[in-house]
Amino acid sequence: MTSIWRKFFGFTDEEHEGETYDEAVQRAKKLLHEENYEDACRILRYAEKQHHAEAMYYLAWCYWNGTGVREDAGHARHLWKVCDAMGFKKEHPE
Repeated sequence: MTSIWRKFFGFTDEEHEGETYDEAVQRAKKLLHEENYEDACRILRYAEKQHHAEAMYYLAWCYWNGTGVREDAGHARHLWKVCDAMGFKKEHPE
């Protein structure tokens, strides 16, 4: 993957060059805590495409609450079901 695409998706910048998906998800969680929802969701959506269960779990919360993305309870439920099927089980409203 070229660094241009990584930068576009918020997956890295010069400071985060070469970070793993797990590291990017940790950065997204920090961004969520800081209420920087747009940047966090950009990272989480990319990691979702790579089938990263933890990223999908937190992205589902964003869809559930409409933070950083358009509120979509149906998509949130779908993501949580996928996470559960992948063995990533945490508490969610479903």
